[in-house]
Amino acid sequence: MSRLNSDIPPHLTKTPWELERSKRHSAWRKSKPEPSVLPFVFKKLPREVYDCIVEQLEQIHFREEQSCPSCYLRDLYHLSLTSRAWDRAATIKMYRKCWVLINEEHPKLPKQRVKGTSRLKLLRRTLRERPTIARYVRELHLSEFQTLYRDASIEREEIVNMVASLVMACPNLERLVDFHIPYAHTFDRLSSALSTRRNLKERVWLLGDDASAESEDEEEDPSNIYYHAASDPTERFLELNSEHSKLTTLVMNQAIGQATSPLTFRFLIGTIRQLPSLRDLFISGFSASSFTNMTLNALPANLRSLRLEDLPGVNDKGLQRFAQSSLVTSLKTLTLINMEIFSLTTLSDFLSPNTSDLRYFTISQQKAPILTSDADIPNFQSEKLISIHWELRSQAGPAPVLLPTPSTFQSPQFPFSNSEPIPCLATSLLARNIETGLFPSLRRIRAPHDPQGLLQALCRPRASALLPSDTSLLTSPPRQSLALNPFVQPPIDADKRLSSKYIYITSRPGTARTDSPMASPVTTQFHRHFTSTSKASTSASVSQAISCPPGQSRLQAQSRILHARKQPAILFKVEDPDGVLRINKCIYGFMGKLDSRIEYVVRPDWDRVQHHSDSDAEDDGGGLDGAGAGIGLDWVTGVGDVTAEWEVVSNQVRGCRHAYRGGAGAGSARVSARVEDLF
Repeated sequence: MSRLNSDIPPHLTKTPWELERSKRHSAWRKSKPEPSVLPFVFKKLPREVYDCIVEQLEQIHFREEQSCPSCYLRDLYHLSLTSRAWDRAATIKMYRKCWVLINEEHPKLPKQRVKGTSRLKLLRRTLRERPTIARYVRELHLSEFQTLYRDASIEREEIVNMVASLVMACPNLERLVDFHIPYAHTFDRLSSALSTRRNLKERVWLLGDDASAESEDEEEDPSNIYYHAASDPTERFLELNSEHSKLTTLVMNQAIGQATSPLTFRFLIGTIRQLPSLRDLFISGFSASSFTNMTLNALPANLRSLRLEDLPGVNDKGLQRFAQSSLVTSLKTLTLINMEIFSLTTLSDFLSPNTSDLRYFTISQQKAPILTSDADIPNFQSEKLISIHWELRSQAGPAPVLLPTPSTFQSPQFPFSNSEPIPCLATSLLARNIETGLFPSLRRIRAPHDPQGLLQALCRPRASALLPSDTSLLTSPPRQSLALNPFVQPPIDADKRLSSKYIYITSRPGTARTDSPMASPVTTQFHRHFTSTSKASTSASVSQAISCPPGQSRLQAQSRILHARKQPAILFKVEDPDGVLRINKCIYGFMGKLDSRIEYVVRPDWDRVQHHSDSDAEDDGGGLDGAGAGIGLDWVTGVGDVTAEWEVVSNQVRGCRHAYRGGAGAGSARVSARVEDLF
């Protein structure tokens, strides 16, 4: 107590280990663990190592069926905060491919007239204030703004103007990805902004109706008697494409059946000839007066990829002249969609030694080419062809007959009864030429309609031709399916429990095919009947697998595989000296050739879900022949995939909070095809 009352202030006394801790070699001194890699090692790493690591990060985030731009940009941003070396590598990568996403409402973000565009305006301000970063930008990915534009009404022009202002802030822009609007042959800021980007390498033109048609009042104007180049749609379009000397990919798609069209020979050829670096060309939907045989044979040389689609002005004579010219010698990819080639000789001209560099060939049309009476039977051959897509829709047969046991809910017994039509001459010739070795480099065949499995028998055997969605059709007990032959009635004593939970698949009889000696159905119609309780999450996959042409083709391929397993290939019989049979064993066959290097492909380019309601699907036949379904494009990538008219649902990103265009908690990702997927 006397000490506490004294004037000496209290103080703490250090313990012995605290006194020893201050010494240099003390055992009590805390020591930090030495890093496995010292900091100076990162400073001496070459720049290529950082670029390689960042490139691997992009591949991880954007692998097949997995895409989350928000997660990718977040990781790049965090990586840029690590050090100055990482900042240089991550910043260039982050701005070289700008993923502009729609933002949710947030109090810290400025409120805009068009909801969700705050990030775009912040990016535009950054690029304007920092020209060094603006020069890094090569690609702008605006897939979410494509959806915002499609769902908007009066705000469409404002959205286009904002995208155009962002394009103007990128002086070295090469690609505008996933944002494509129709061009109405009038002035719009986006087309004008893209025309000033000299480094542009990819351009998509969606040509619509001519909105610049003169009205009656304008015709009464005396000034209209003189020609003005600024008011000429052809001159305006040529001016918009005059500064693209580095353009390598051009897509020109015209809306089929448009009312007015200012397109002329000069409109197309004049535009194409202004592009010296053009290598990939897509032309689709032009009328018979806009694109003719003369236009086709005026295409430039040195093309790498060419796709012709829905061009009624081109006939077999023009195609033969084009195939025999020097214009096709440089082609590596050739796609012919709905060109309705009539003669088998025309098709053989494309699969000939003249197309010596051809690697990928695609043909998709309704009628099968025939052989005229005065022509010899040609041969198909190609030394370097790797992949072929062979789709002649007139060879499509009825769906395989599935007869389940309703009382026991067992899976249907195989093999399916397969009543496919007889193969046409074109398919038979292709199978024979492949078997004789005229396609030595062929590695994959995709034949959606392969009567009797002629092409499938030349490929490697597959364990199964069904996908998981197709298997659910056969194994899901509550949704047994009953596919009926057009001449077979459903069993009368069927279990009543399936009266409202079945799927009718009926064949609609059509006229006899002109390329077959026997009558066969040419179309198939699918009717779906579900109760309100059966429309669960799995019903979408089941209906898609059974109603879409790819699902039907896979069922037919699977029926041939299982039918081959029922046929005996080798029979072993061993008898003893007394003649008693000791071993009697049979080895069953398989579909295909074991020594073949060709793969039989059963998956389409994209698994699509169209943007329409259930009532619309019933009206248009379940998406087979409805509007926007794209007859013949169920297997091949179309313009609708690039412009996000179709939705591709990925189950791999389910549960990701920042799912790409799925919204927070949406559980799905919307994926758009790239322009290069069209070729």
